[in-house]
Amino acid sequence: MDSCRILDLGAIKKSLHEVQAQFESLNAQLDEQRDPFDNIVCDNMLQGYALIDRLITEGVDLFDLQQVDWMIEINTTVLCGVDPERRKEFARHIAMTSSRFFDNDEGGIRDLLEWYNLHRNESVWKRAAGTFVRILSKPQLFIEGNHRSGSLIVSFLLMREGLPPFVLSTSNTVAFFYPASVIRRMPKNGFSALFQLPKIKKKYADFLEEQSSSKFLLRKLRRAAKNGVH
Repeated sequence: MDSCRILDLGAIKKSLHEVQAQFESLNAQLDEQRDPFDNIVCDNMLQGYALIDRLITEGVDLFDLQQVDWMIEINTTVLCGVDPERRKEFARHIAMTSSRFFDNDEGGIRDLLEWYNLHRNESVWKRAAGTFVRILSKPQLFIEGNHRSGSLIVSFLLMREGLPPFVLSTSNTVAFFYPASVIRRMPKNGFSALFQLPKIKKKYADFLEEQSSSKFLLRKLRRAAKNGVH
């Protein structure tokens, strides 16, 4: 099984559990308190990383209109995990999320794909950061779980370029969530967005590049990712 994997899920699990252990003190440093980072959140995120690992190895393109359903699957995974019974309980919510995702002209998938196509010539760091900003700004792409889903979609974009995923750690949690609270209150369009969102995107791009760590890749693939071999 490991021979088909790109990610070191053990290293990712360790980092998430370290965040969980210190989350109370980390949360206290934020201007907006986050929901508890409990075992369910950790487990669902780990399953989310396993999902994007599989999508990369299978050659899925999340930004292909014919394959964007996988973004809904990412969101469902971070909220419900993979347990069929739990997904049945959330069936109505999943259906509402799907409707919002496809039918919201201002903040749905069409908006995200149009933005991505206009910026596909930028560096992967800027494309990943801009995608995160686009997902999180008003109106958000999903009903719930935009931070978690956004970080996995960002990780997908980075991994597709042979780079490590973004993973929360005790050293980057505050820097990740603090500006995110500003982004989610800002409209995607309008005068303020025209000037402020590009600045935020640049800061997030720098942040993502600074946080890049090959320890989240399996050892046998680290050299390939470091040298940019895809």
